[in-house]
Amino acid sequence: MITTGFDHDITAGSLHALMEHVRGLRGIDFTVYKPGTIRRRLQLRLAATGMPDYASYHKYLIENPGEMDALIDSLTIKVSYFFRNPFVFEALHEFVLPEIMDAFKDDTLRIWCAGCATGEEPYSLAILLKEFIKKEAISPKVFIIGTDIDRQALKDAEKALYSADSLSEVKKGCLDRHFTFKDGLYRLDEEIRSMVTFAYHDVTDLSPPREGIFSDYHLIFCRNVLIYFEQDTCKKVLNSLSGFILQSGCLALGEAEAMPPELMNDFEEALRKTKLFRRVK
Repeated sequence: MITTGFDHDITAGSLHALMEHVRGLRGIDFTVYKPGTIRRRLQLRLAATGMPDYASYHKYLIENPGEMDALIDSLTIKVSYFFRNPFVFEALHEFVLPEIMDAFKDDTLRIWCAGCATGEEPYSLAILLKEFIKKEAISPKVFIIGTDIDRQALKDAEKALYSADSLSEVKKGCLDRHFTFKDGLYRLDEEIRSMVTFAYHDVTDLSPPREGIFSDYHLIFCRNVLIYFEQDTCKKVLNSLSGFILQSGCLALGEAEAMPPELMNDFEEALRKTKLFRRVK
């Protein structure tokens, strides 16, 4: 049983009831998140609605169903931009992708971005792949899926409209090739958008996304997602994800995330300080 950390809180009963209400309606179990994170983000909605405590807010949520979207938006973390941590993408382009392409040359290249928020990461990978394929003059089949628990974020990802802040790491040549500027926003071109499928999925379900059809992947990105989970949940999710990666495939984690020691028997870091872990057995 997962220890949520809410057990000793004086408002544990009210908070638990509120979280169960969310889980019942949306299927998301926020009790696997770090309690401090949940409390801080709930406080935003209490302040916005003028509710004094969790019990009052729970009643307000029942009476105002539209508030659920605002609550989910507050509880989920959506901080992303294109080519976040550029060194990781350079390592992918120069070392990891060539190795994966060579090892699985006759296979459909399968990539899963878990916790994709508004799509910057899977689209970054699509751009990287498009340019890699053009450079190498090859034509592999490619499947990229981005998943998240925030349905509104997924809708925004499908629109592929971004502010300049989201594109601060995109080189001008790449920006000119793949984006069109209009009315203060940058729209990603159709060719790149068509390379990515988006779907609702919760990594704590410990299963691959059904929309992906596949249960094994060459590359899984789960960066800056696990830092919001309790330690036991992190281990369960990493054990699950590692089982969906083919031998010689890679798992990418965020800078502040670590692979459990017990999994390092099966993985090695593809390149130091990248948090790209190659499955070796």
